[in-house]
Amino acid sequence: MVDKIQVSLYSDVPIYRQIVTQLSFMIETGDLGPGQALPSARLLADNLHINRNTVARAYAELGEIGLVEGRGRSGTIVVGPGPEREGSLARDQARQVLEAATRECIELGLSAAEIQSLVMSLALRAEDDLLKVSFVECNVDRAKYFANELEDKIGVKVKPLVIGTFEPEEERADLVLTTFFHLAEVRGLMRQPKTEVVAIVVAPHVQTLVQIASVAKNGTVGIWYRTDEQAITVRDSLRDSGIKNIEVLDGIEDKDLEGVDLVVIPDEMTDLEAQLDGKVEVMRFGNVLDAASIRMVSDVVRDMQQLKRGTAPSPGQAPAAGVPTPVHTA
Repeated sequence: MVDKIQVSLYSDVPIYRQIVTQLSFMIETGDLGPGQALPSARLLADNLHINRNTVARAYAELGEIGLVEGRGRSGTIVVGPGPEREGSLARDQARQVLEAATRECIELGLSAAEIQSLVMSLALRAEDDLLKVSFVECNVDRAKYFANELEDKIGVKVKPLVIGTFEPEEERADLVLTTFFHLAEVRGLMRQPKTEVVAIVVAPHVQTLVQIASVAKNGTVGIWYRTDEQAITVRDSLRDSGIKNIEVLDGIEDKDLEGVDLVVIPDEMTDLEAQLDGKVEVMRFGNVLDAASIRMVSDVVRDMQQLKRGTAPSPGQAPAAGVPTPVHTA
């Protein structure tokens, strides 16, 4: 079945996305069933005359959405769409639409192979017409957390990306979101024409600020992050909030913790919390999306969707700043 996979080097859709879409379609329709093994990345790459890493990336994305699973020497195995997707209302409705359309195509004289090729082509085109939004961060936990938060707030699928783990030229995003801390770096990476790069504000939970402030009033708070730059950014944001007695730690050895009453660490570094247990009070620095940033992103998304569909903003509705025409970030 996988020998029917075809890729176009001339399409605007990245090759790995073409592979993901076609294999997803085969799995969703049952052409590839649970337990079936996909060809090795090397074999499929050789058959398609493309780089093996491209196929490996496609397989990795299929794994992330739960359609396949890597099983060591057994290779990459299809696990199916899963019961939650099989029984979903959207999937049932889509099946009914496709069944009716397929029957009409058969009556028009098209073969099953022709229908499959046509549906795949139309699906790729429709997918390409959707507004593509990504959120870029420096670690996977924060990238996924904020991507999910943004997705929930703005009602558009947001893809999490981690700096250093993706090929920027293969990411065809219309809108790339990141924090102000990473804005310059992300702009340097995402240099495709018509890609808008926007920075958003993430702020600490009020409860976090209150607890830090209560300790800093009579004691000392230490900041420990993966890099000094990140630690300094957190320190400065706390000082801007009126919290004093904050210092960046040089390490987490006993000598570094002398005189420190509370150590603030990244929300995702639970292993570090365990290392410091019993030595000093530890607080994980949690962040939330700034409300004004969410409103701004919602406006940008709305206007970009209208531009992509070729429609103008509603009468009396001002376009979001920087979005009346596609903005080049290079």
